[in-house]
Amino acid sequence: MNDIPRRGPLAGGSMYEPLLTSGMIDYAATYHGDTEVVGREIDDSITRSNWRGVRARAARLANALSARGYDENARAASLCWNTIDHLALFHGVLGLGIPLHTLNPRLAVHDLAYMADLVEDDICFFDAGNIELAVALAPEAATIRCWVYFGEAVPEECRAMPGIMTVAQFLGDAPDDIVWPSFEETRAATLCFTSGTTGRPKGVAYSHRALTFISFAMSMADMYGDARNGEAVTVLPIAGMYHSNGWMMPFTAPMNGHKLVLPGRRLDAEAVVDLVLAEDVTLAGGVPTVWLDFVSEMERRGVQQCSLRTALVAGTSLPGSLYDKLIVFGIVPHQTWGMTEVPGACRATVPAGTLERGEEALRDLAINRQGRVAMHSVLRIVDDQGVALPHDGQTSGFLQVRGNMVCGRYLGEPGEPREWLDTGDIAVIYPDSSMKLVDRAKDAIKSGGEWISSPELEASAVSHAAVREAAAIGIPDPRWQERPLLICVAEPGAARPGDDDLRSHMLGSVAKWWLPERIEWAEALPRTTTGKVDKRALRELYKADG
Repeated sequence: MNDIPRRGPLAGGSMYEPLLTSGMIDYAATYHGDTEVVGREIDDSITRSNWRGVRARAARLANALSARGYDENARAASLCWNTIDHLALFHGVLGLGIPLHTLNPRLAVHDLAYMADLVEDDICFFDAGNIELAVALAPEAATIRCWVYFGEAVPEECRAMPGIMTVAQFLGDAPDDIVWPSFEETRAATLCFTSGTTGRPKGVAYSHRALTFISFAMSMADMYGDARNGEAVTVLPIAGMYHSNGWMMPFTAPMNGHKLVLPGRRLDAEAVVDLVLAEDVTLAGGVPTVWLDFVSEMERRGVQQCSLRTALVAGTSLPGSLYDKLIVFGIVPHQTWGMTEVPGACRATVPAGTLERGEEALRDLAINRQGRVAMHSVLRIVDDQGVALPHDGQTSGFLQVRGNMVCGRYLGEPGEPREWLDTGDIAVIYPDSSMKLVDRAKDAIKSGGEWISSPELEASAVSHAAVREAAAIGIPDPRWQERPLLICVAEPGAARPGDDDLRSHMLGSVAKWWLPERIEWAEALPRTTTGKVDKRALRELYKADG
């Protein structure tokens, strides 16, 4: 026995302030007030503001909400594209402790109505790019009793909507300064829904605490390998603010004093390239399809170099051919992994020793790994029985995750928060903390009792110079249970290779028994609302096709 007295643990002496998003916009306005925030409007015009101006707009919105009786018990929704109005709405609503439900304009009315009813939205803000959708949704979303239009006059077709008014009418003479209230950091901040590719969309309620941790994680020097002085960074989210909060850039940008460029509703290659060149964007994020189109547009214009240094890639695997094309422009692609339920789970920088191994090692990691485990995320793989498997770089299993940034319970889901989130992915985790996705569990192809990885099959096909994109799905086979069907999109202007020629090319990187007996060609692949290939639609299409 020792003689340590029984006196209890020593309490820390640090002050406590709740982790709230209002601290981010206040910091940006105070210390980076002149740093630009640029937004493309719905009519394609460009609006210029700064963090001081965004904070003032957010304060007016918050004061107007309070004056009209919306308090911490309210629910606000937005049906907006990536504009400065939407950004100010984010910070104004959240600053009051009211959750903001970002409705996805790419979804069907019945799905949006289901979400609005589940959240019990009281008020919805919408822009000129979503008038038709708002008009269709209004009679279906019974809880929304006030609609606010970001425009100068209420459109004629909107006049029958409940409580309809313009944003100017809503704001009235609300002042542009505010002392934000303090409240518990565990309160819901933003509400985002999954894309619903495996059933009804599921709601993820990010707390203020979680958003702060996620933003810290995404701001770490080794997250994307783009460590520069804050005001030297200009970020462009090529993802809707309704999708995982625009990859968190509405929060990481003010936290770091970055210049923020918002693309409005135009996410096409021409518009994105225009903004990158005009605004000297240094970091942007999007799915591989976005970057394929970006490269094609840069080549069409004859642009050889630009300000962009870092291309964040997520959603699906990065093809080696796309990596090579981006590098030509001086743009370094960084592949990472996350979900609506767990953004920021993986950092994109390389393990120790990789830099010394040269360019080929960097390329291999960029296209074959989906990042490394980030701080405040715990990743593991398990077998069919839930038994944890080794992180040896060889064993594959079902990927699970937990931590401060992870959704423990979906909106409206009964019971206690889950201990581990099942991601629906099959992965391999390496001793150096890097992770490789083998497949989505629902997309993996089981042939003769053995698994075929659809991402590896797709990557093998895309490595052919004439193949722009590829998708592999399993189709029934009387002997082997399933066999792969490969659907390809040709490079513009390229002659399609024969099936045997393509299979011969693929034989250099995949096993012979993986090769598909059937190859189809399409003009384009169907997409989900987040830009991923919609394999459920492909399975339905080719099942009907026989």
